[in-house]
Amino acid sequence: MTAFSLNQPIPPDLSVRAARQAYLAENGFDMELYDADWVPVNLWGIRFSFPNPKNRKLAVRYHDLHHIMTGYGTDEVGEAQISVWELRHGIGVFGLFVQLIILTQIILGLVHSPRFVLRAWKKVPKGKRLPQPSFTHYESYLDMSLGDLRQSYGLPRAGLDGERGLHGDAPK
Repeated sequence: MTAFSLNQPIPPDLSVRAARQAYLAENGFDMELYDADWVPVNLWGIRFSFPNPKNRKLAVRYHDLHHIMTGYGTDEVGEAQISVWELRHGIGVFGLFVQLIILTQIILGLVHSPRFVLRAWKKVPKGKRLPQPSFTHYESYLDMSLGDLRQSYGLPRAGLDGERGLHGDAPK
């Protein structure tokens, strides 16, 4: 799989499917985790298993697309930034469990990186509200170009953020 510089978002000319594969490889994730009942989490060096109920199994697919579209990383700062982006685009489409995860990430981000979180809040462009999640809708995105998907959400074709950090367990 092609590796991309962490100093720039994934290129817009890739298909969303190819961008997702690059994102998964970069982070050491795999597709099987989407459907696992429990997923490994590393939060500030603390590793634990986290429940993955049905509504999160679908939401995390969209969440990963949001990372790919915006360019926000998967480290603690990036998770807070993407959570702000999701909040500003309407997290009501997700179940209460997922909404609580998003709000918790924002609160943690405001504690450890308030400038980055507030900057992310200001950077969120007006755009499309998050769609009602469905596997069919999600699959329809995968053959689009990443740039077209970004534009459909009111994002620049090149993405929002220029540099992304990776979570603690990502391959080096």
